[in-house]
Amino acid sequence: MKKIFSLLKQFFTSPWFVASLTAIIITLFAIWYGAWWSLIVALPIVYDYYIGGNIKRLHHKLYERHRWYQVVWAVWCAAVFALVVGVIAHMLIFRWEGSFLLTFAVVMAVALWCEMRSQSKVYIWIYGWVHAILYATVVATLIQLYWFQMFVIPTGSMEGTLLAGDYILVNKVSYGPRVPMTPLSFPFVHNTMPMNGTKASFTTSWQRDYRRLSSCGAVERGDVVVFNFPEGDTVVLEMAAMSYYELLRDGRFGATVAERRRNIADNFTLAVRPLDKKENYIKRCVGIPGDTLQIIDGAVYTNGEREAFVPKRQYIYYNEYTQKPIKMGIDHVTGDYLELPVTDDELSRYSDSTRYRLKKIGGAVSGSTLIPHTTPQRGVRWTLDDMGPIWVPCAGATIELTAENLAMYGRCIEVYEGHAVERRGDETYIDGELATSYTFAQDYYFMMGDNRHGSLDSRFWGFVPEDHIVGKASYIWFSVDPAGDGIRWKRIFTSIE
Repeated sequence: MKKIFSLLKQFFTSPWFVASLTAIIITLFAIWYGAWWSLIVALPIVYDYYIGGNIKRLHHKLYERHRWYQVVWAVWCAAVFALVVGVIAHMLIFRWEGSFLLTFAVVMAVALWCEMRSQSKVYIWIYGWVHAILYATVVATLIQLYWFQMFVIPTGSMEGTLLAGDYILVNKVSYGPRVPMTPLSFPFVHNTMPMNGTKASFTTSWQRDYRRLSSCGAVERGDVVVFNFPEGDTVVLEMAAMSYYELLRDGRFGATVAERRRNIADNFTLAVRPLDKKENYIKRCVGIPGDTLQIIDGAVYTNGEREAFVPKRQYIYYNEYTQKPIKMGIDHVTGDYLELPVTDDELSRYSDSTRYRLKKIGGAVSGSTLIPHTTPQRGVRWTLDDMGPIWVPCAGATIELTAENLAMYGRCIEVYEGHAVERRGDETYIDGELATSYTFAQDYYFMMGDNRHGSLDSRFWGFVPEDHIVGKASYIWFSVDPAGDGIRWKRIFTSIE
């Protein structure tokens, strides 16, 4: 038996096996990514690194014979050391401001001196950890970009399916991972640097067009989906939880849109973010491209059919017996009603709802407007529980342009698909040319939170473009109560339905 284990160990650790496995992984990824040309460079490097050793021998020869090469190599090693150690030191000691450059310069100067002069044991020991951290960062970043990513639920908009404090695993392969559109970004953070909520963690000096790799499927009705907030291109940092465009519709900031825009810019800090750096939202998809949906008394009807049963969907009712609002959900096992305190995240107690007269609270949230945002002028009275019918745009579909449907689809045409839209009297101009119809370039989705009366979703800000989709929420891998009641053990390693 020992001999068998020894042979297996020898086989799995042999250079040929490691090189072959690495080459297969790189080849499959290159095929998936559509970058065949990279194999011309990558495969010879893999062979030489594990088997040939020519690059390593050339490196030692140049290092021994040429002083200039020693200097170049020392500068490179010092830069890598300063990047890793300097960033860690800065995160622990300082905030992300101008002092980072000073920290980086000091650490690099020390590293360069060690490289050129002493090669102290402490420096060599730290450098070993630097290489390990750098390697782990590269591998983890690739996994996060193209396979799965972890998120934490910050609000109660998906109660009771997901609770604030749930840590979830999002599968990006389900819908095809989106190739990074803003590649120059600090790893493992989204749009702001650690310990500083105002400093951007990315630079827009290099950006790429939208592209999505092949997938296992498409977004379906009922999927719990993570996506970039469509209205998150401009953010008021002092009120990051609110949509900038919702604030522009708020009469408290001025009588006209121009006045509100000016007052907000003068009194608050604005941040502009590219598409893939908008805030991440999570909702349930209730409408896919081409669907016509309508909400009647809180229930969603798609193409005339009522939505599938959502086990833990909940609403807020007004209890006329106690004169207080309560939150009602449905037990997905027994089918019984669950009564929840409006301010709590977790289910509190069962209740016999038949002894109360319950009136559903379904009006628009105070200070907010539902889509389309011109409904008051059109005389349409939509509420959270009664709205529509709404047609969800799909790629290749053509609509006739009217003042009414421009209120619904104008943002899709202008913002998400990049056209200038202007209304002159009864005529519509797109990119300066008279247009009577428009053909959509991409698919759109209609998203709603399971906490139907406590969710800011497509009922307020409209459709989610296909290029905003991040991935499918699959599992809860950890959960902790933000109120301080500890770990929710029963929620760990449960699937999201």
